[in-house]
Amino acid sequence: MKKLFLVLSILLIIASCKEKEKVTKKEIFNLTVTAKNFPDSTKVYLYNRDIDKNIDSAYVLNQSFNFSGKVDLPSLCYLEFYDKNKKQIEPYKFFFLENQDISIIGDYSDFINAKVIGSYQTNLYLKYDSISTNSDKANRASKEIDFLFSNANNQMTLNELLYKKKEISKDSLLVFYEKLDSINSNSAKGQELLTYAKTIDIKVGDKFRDIIGKDLNGEKHKLSDHLGKIILLDFWAPGCYPCRLQNKNEFPELVKKYNKEDFIIISYSLDTNEKSWRKSSEDDKINWLNISDLKGMKGENVNKYAVTTIPNSFLIDQNGIVVKSFIGFSDGSNVIEKEIDRLLK
Repeated sequence: MKKLFLVLSILLIIASCKEKEKVTKKEIFNLTVTAKNFPDSTKVYLYNRDIDKNIDSAYVLNQSFNFSGKVDLPSLCYLEFYDKNKKQIEPYKFFFLENQDISIIGDYSDFINAKVIGSYQTNLYLKYDSISTNSDKANRASKEIDFLFSNANNQMTLNELLYKKKEISKDSLLVFYEKLDSINSNSAKGQELLTYAKTIDIKVGDKFRDIIGKDLNGEKHKLSDHLGKIILLDFWAPGCYPCRLQNKNEFPELVKKYNKEDFIIISYSLDTNEKSWRKSSEDDKINWLNISDLKGMKGENVNKYAVTTIPNSFLIDQNGIVVKSFIGFSDGSNVIEKEIDRLLK
């Protein structure tokens, strides 16, 4: 680990000394899209993943459309398409939106591979993705991390580093953070990285960490309100298909089987939009405690449990000790039920 720490430190020093690709700063972005073979009147949403909201919309006309505006920082964005019946259609494209003149050229049949011109951070991502694609499995992770540490000080690198944060020592992440300029270090991603790097990971055998959230009626709840029971704390989100299956198939059976005085499920939504959270909760017929702070992956409660992948559940015993962590969902495996039975013996 010390050797890896030293290597990553050297990479950061090299990165800070290396001549950066020059990008002329502009006040606004102009995004022009050539959408070959898209029908006229196809509706397009420009969705900003970093703030979890649509920031503009347009219609395809003569196989093209455009957007203009301003982003505070380069942002991971998606182009999402809907037909005249408001049904989402398959072609989409993700890229980094910057205050630059950017063009995207692609065909309906393969729009995910549309060419992006004028976005430095999209180009940087493509280089990173090429390393991931062309490296053998044994060396892939180290090459990816080397690339990210050698190309610090941008939102693309921070975005990818946050996905891989559990593969990197927290000391190395702190070294990386210290090399960031004020814009990137104070950005939402920079602060998320710093918070994670300073947080001690929770593990089996640790005391629970209290969280506070509101239910859909606006009432506050604390995890500590339910000490003395077996608690299943589950982190989920509406866009997570395995989460939704678990809500519909596994959790209702657990609620039915165990006495409410002995056991409680606390579902914690990683949504940022109350309307979306409410609809998915109603669709899944959630009738157990269901709370959120509507801060998505950036909330303090998520950091307390170092959640990076969902669904992620934590089983907490009657004494408030974390006894098991479950990642993912396999229908019919009954692994959570078996652990609860063991605690109730």
